[in-house]
Amino acid sequence: MIAPLTEAAPEHLTPHDLVTYFRCPHEMELTRTLHAKAMGRVPPLVRTPLDVVPLRHSPMAPPPAGPVRVSEGRLDITERDLLVYEDSGEADLPVLFPPERVRLDPRFTNGHANLIDAELGIAGRPDLVIQRGDVGFVPLEFKSTHLFVGYHEAHGRLFDAVQAIAECRLVQAVFGRRPEYGVVLYGDTAGGGSREGWVEVSYGEAEERWLRAVVDQVRRDRTRAPVPSERTCGSCEPNAEGLCRFAATRYEGPHHRERFLTTRVL
Repeated sequence: MIAPLTEAAPEHLTPHDLVTYFRCPHEMELTRTLHAKAMGRVPPLVRTPLDVVPLRHSPMAPPPAGPVRVSEGRLDITERDLLVYEDSGEADLPVLFPPERVRLDPRFTNGHANLIDAELGIAGRPDLVIQRGDVGFVPLEFKSTHLFVGYHEAHGRLFDAVQAIAECRLVQAVFGRRPEYGVVLYGDTAGGGSREGWVEVSYGEAEERWLRAVVDQVRRDRTRAPVPSERTCGSCEPNAEGLCRFAATRYEGPHHRERFLTTRVL
């Protein structure tokens, strides 16, 4: 008897994958390779062809321009708010709650730390999940940089919104209730906290439809072309390791030649 054919499992994606794809699809490919090696796993093959034509702009459409609340200063935690989830793998997260208001949800205290959305095939770990009064569960992602003026336009922090939306979906899948928004907390404490702030990224039906579309787009993309730019390449981890042959800002460290040649045969 011939065994029935089974469909291949969809490509596993994380919020961080979506962020790096939004910045540069080739960065996503190389970042996965770096992380697999760091974990002692066999790195996946890099899809990007050697003769690929670089793109001028991200192939991913930006998130919907929904309401975004930008606030300066410390995050406004109230007495009704509780901490229900914390990524135990992150060592430098801010302490926002006193012990009596830490109520870690039992679904994440039995060795199950990832939030998993089985429908979309994505998984990841928000830094924190907060139960905010009557609002419900809200994911929070901490960035140790400063709050950017002109959040959307001037500084290109849209990739933070990409991450917030994906983490909202994970919270929705696990807790069974759609968050109204996700929080990106900027924790630069220079100047006595004057550069701290947070952003509330709206999460509604439009954002969920956008997320479904981009998850499908990433999985269908067989090229993962680079999007070289000085700003993006200057903060790219694989480029800092000398792995990217398309970078606009070339890494020139002592092992650049060796790593460049290694990248050609990945």
